[in-house]
Amino acid sequence: MKRPAVAPLEVERTIAATPAQVWSVLVDAARMRELSRETVAQVFVPRRLRRGTWSLNLNRSGWFVWPTVSRYARVVPRRRLSFYVFGPSAWWTYDLEAVEGGTAVRLRRDLSGGRSSWLSIVVAGVGLGGAPAHDRALASDMRETLDGLARVVER
Repeated sequence: MKRPAVAPLEVERTIAATPAQVWSVLVDAARMRELSRETVAQVFVPRRLRRGTWSLNLNRSGWFVWPTVSRYARVVPRRRLSFYVFGPSAWWTYDLEAVEGGTAVRLRRDLSGGRSSWLSIVVAGVGLGGAPAHDRALASDMRETLDGLARVVER
């Protein structure tokens, strides 16, 4: 059985705050559970976020709970935060750009090789309604994450 190709997921919005203000929330592990519907907990190892930092995560969607492990590959303060999630073989990237009126924030998820991993297909099939359904939910959740980021930063 061939794994189907999956397009990247991407959302963007402008937040009425400086890149430094947005950045300070993105790099706070405790805040991510406020922003992301799926994130229950996130811990950075070591505690200070930098290139090479590991992230241990607990995720939930409805009744289904699963762990993930990530490694941060690009940490460019106030510009880019990019990490790789093992298991689903997914790259997640936050890009920040100063624009008139604040900061444009782009959140993107790319799958390695443009395809869901076998592990992702099985896990999504068991607890998330299948990989395509989970991707649709993720796209919506990504928009909500940026909306939540805006609410926190624009206070």
